[in-house]
Amino acid sequence: MTVKSSSSLPKSVFLDTNIYILGALDLNSDESKILSLLVSDENSDEQTRVIFSQELIDQILRVGKRLQNKDWSSGLLTRLWQQLKVDFIFVEDQDIQAIADAGIIPREDAGVYLTAKQGKAKCFVSRNYKLIRALVEQTEEFECFTPSEFLQKYAP
Repeated sequence: MTVKSSSSLPKSVFLDTNIYILGALDLNSDESKILSLLVSDENSDEQTRVIFSQELIDQILRVGKRLQNKDWSSGLLTRLWQQLKVDFIFVEDQDIQAIADAGIIPREDAGVYLTAKQGKAKCFVSRNYKLIRALVEQTEEFECFTPSEFLQKYAP
């Protein structure tokens, strides 16, 4: 399914693990529509950069293996790298620990948050409402959306 953009897509976006997994498992989901929107953007002069880190890759592999199998999850990553304009960000373990210790972001989401922050994401998309609420209330560094909110803003 190809989704056309109604509003100019952001220059960079961070998609949480759940967007990739659910988008691949349910082709009728909002998550799948987001991925299609970003893939269909590949012919534009300024395709949206999708921010990745080892933390995100590890999460996709771990969750994908649990829900399907290791071949499925590694195949998903291969397709994402081929179809999206990926910017890989190196996030240091000590930086993750410092953010976790500060208590602003839930400990389990510190690496994800730093990936978006250090990758200079313009928006952050996740089904994790607790994380979104923490990001918006505490940091105000980027726009945060649930999948349906992102589609309401950027797709017809």
